[in-house]
Amino acid sequence: MEENLKTNRKSKHITAAKLCLILFTSMFSLILVNCSKEKKDDMTSLLLAPLLYASYPVIPDLPEPTLNSVNLTIGDTAFTKTIGACRGNFGVDDTIRIPGNDLTLPAFFINRVDFTKTNNISLTAAGTFILNVMVQGGGYDPVATCPVKIMENSNTIYDIQVQNCPVDQIQAPVTPATNLISFRVRCTKGL
Repeated sequence: MEENLKTNRKSKHITAAKLCLILFTSMFSLILVNCSKEKKDDMTSLLLAPLLYASYPVIPDLPEPTLNSVNLTIGDTAFTKTIGACRGNFGVDDTIRIPGNDLTLPAFFINRVDFTKTNNISLTAAGTFILNVMVQGGGYDPVATCPVKIMENSNTIYDIQVQNCPVDQIQAPVTPATNLISFRVRCTKGL
């Protein structure tokens, strides 16, 4: 029953978002058509705008992982890893990572995490929110900034997701070979 409630909430959010975007696109198209120098009586572009939007797929959120774990997808290969640290120390040891005694691959690390940020976050290869995923033969870093979606940032829980982050190999060749990584991590702050 709880799963059905989550599914219903997600579909309501997606439907509401689509409706708002269609209305915005329609109004914007109407303004463009009616405010152009050569005013047209043809409303074709206004009618085609929602169809154009509807042709783009909405990427759904990744499934919520169990607490203190990460669901990581490297290319087409999916992994679930336990999170061993989810803590911050004012810029000194702000990290989300697997336990130090977990020697299985892939290894997952996000360093220099700012738990106070609630928006405009991007993963990078250097700076803040540094992503490192180590696999057999080497590892991956982002080649560009990858937007982070905050799913929850409460007093006790930190839940973020990144989808289709373009990555490059730190060392070659690595297994599995890919140029995209997605993940959703959910952890208890202070772990």
